[in-house]
Amino acid sequence: MSADPLRPPQAAPLVLFGAFDRHNFGDLLLGRIAAAQAACLTPGRPLRFAGLAARDLRADGGPLVEPVDAIARALRQRAAADPQAAPPGLLQVGGEILDCRAYEAAIMLMSRDEAARAIAHHDRDLAGRERWGQQWLGIARQLPYLASAPMLPPATRIVHAGVGGVGLAGLPRVVQAEACAALRDAALVQVRDQRTQAWLATAGIATSLAPDPATLVARVLGVQIAGRAGQGEAARIRARFPGGWIAAQLSAEFGDDATLDALAAGLDPLLRDSGLGLVLFCAGVAPWHDDPAVLHRLRDRLREPARCHVATTTHLLELCALLAGCTLCLASSLHARIVAEAFARPAASLVRAGAQGDKLRAYLETWHAEALHLHDITAGGPIRAAQAAQAERAAKRDARAARLAGLAADAAGRYFAALDGR
Repeated sequence: MSADPLRPPQAAPLVLFGAFDRHNFGDLLLGRIAAAQAACLTPGRPLRFAGLAARDLRADGGPLVEPVDAIARALRQRAAADPQAAPPGLLQVGGEILDCRAYEAAIMLMSRDEAARAIAHHDRDLAGRERWGQQWLGIARQLPYLASAPMLPPATRIVHAGVGGVGLAGLPRVVQAEACAALRDAALVQVRDQRTQAWLATAGIATSLAPDPATLVARVLGVQIAGRAGQGEAARIRARFPGGWIAAQLSAEFGDDATLDALAAGLDPLLRDSGLGLVLFCAGVAPWHDDPAVLHRLRDRLREPARCHVATTTHLLELCALLAGCTLCLASSLHARIVAEAFARPAASLVRAGAQGDKLRAYLETWHAEALHLHDITAGGPIRAAQAAQAERAAKRDARAARLAGLAADAAGRYFAALDGR
């Protein structure tokens, strides 16, 4: 079919694909930043948010999400019906998605009760649980959040922005091969840490290194976050702790009694010596993320629990406002620390052995080698990483935030150019 010269070209849709189909602070943030960048750098281009399941996270500041396979099917039908239509683009918006397998993805999309039952039934069957996860999700691929060219119409440009995959080296070879095949088809692959980059290089995958796109949060969403700081729970926290507060977060895996005892023992002198309040918050309420009950158990262990507030908000912008206004951030969440530091706030990471600690270390060793500020909770004792973070000069924090945001902005320019074929 020949092109009609009188027909105005249709704008090619842009699919933003990520794990923002569940409540996780970092993934919701990455989706919102990508959408804001797209509106600025490719104005007028239709946007569709894709995950693994249909979800509406707008009440929490996230998007209205469609299943990526349904979107892909509709785009293939569109291309078949209208060969003149410009091909779509797909932007993989970041996060630790290169090693996220079907079982893990399925569990995180369930309710807490459903997830508990599924874990009890499947968790010990390492091979069977992955097959079950694929069946539950209705997919054949083993890495659900990794898009590949065969899913989409011909000539679709796929770009991966600031993705991570620290666990790739530990996956079965057949799964590693699936990851490499998908990435070889991409127009551009940007990874956020040197460990992921090094492993992909051994597999012959060329990548560029860029900070996590969330380092742009102050530039891209700063005005919206400032507006949110004056209302709701964020405003009440500011009124309750006019002298400042420590924003602290820990995932549910930190919820054993010994870990909470050690953390409380470290927080007590920090609160006493600083005179600050303490705000405990959840950075994600999907299964395998955070649990409000763990925060209340930590509060009950403090010598002065009255100086502690357990935040209930789950809204993305309100959580950002809590971090942007804090005097110190202590968090197991990588993105909580990234947001705090984007606003040049002192921040330290809470770690323990495991995948969460590996992801944190890989990113911080890449971009914060001179100031890791890591506190291993299992070691107990004073939280010296917090003291070191607070001792840093404000000018140094400002310079780091500006440097990382500048690198991330340059990276965004490159991946939007790649989506456009430039």
